[in-house]
Amino acid sequence: MNIPNTLSLLRIIVALSVPFFLIGGSFKMRIAAGIICFMAVLTDWFDGWYARKFNAVTKIGKILDPLADKTFVIVVFSVLAYLEVLSFWWVIPIILREVVITAYRFVFLARNIVVAAVKSGKIKTAMQMLTIGIAYLLFMLSKDYPELMYNAYWTILYIALSITVILTVHSGYVFFRNNWRLVKRIHNLT
Repeated sequence: MNIPNTLSLLRIIVALSVPFFLIGGSFKMRIAAGIICFMAVLTDWFDGWYARKFNAVTKIGKILDPLADKTFVIVVFSVLAYLEVLSFWWVIPIILREVVITAYRFVFLARNIVVAAVKSGKIKTAMQMLTIGIAYLLFMLSKDYPELMYNAYWTILYIALSITVILTVHSGYVFFRNNWRLVKRIHNLT
């Protein structure tokens, strides 16, 4: 367990616990949850940079980092949908893509095949994080400062959500396009 892997593990813990403080937490608790989640998003960039810069890339890191991202995305989007900030119809394609791709990554891993993230997946993750940030800010405004809410804010959110869903589906397509031989080989083996 090196520094990048420890940070990825901490992100998984944050993803599985902190977003739930949005549901019934006080204003201060929701602010703290937002700050902790923001810090977790920053560690996603930092652990990758650190691993490459200091030659600390490991096989477990190639698993933990995307797993932390996917856990964070699935849990936070689910909580935001539960809180009715987003419709589940926006969240379902995102969750399906993340679950299916993660399942295939683990199947590949069981056969000692590590599939690294590609550019489309990294762009998708960045957009997902940005959309989560926008949705969180709108949630905080609507809950604690409803007088500051304007329809333009919701328009911005839906534009970001549209881009996020398109990038998410596209990166899933790229994953299968790039790894189709592996997918076929696995299905022929089972």
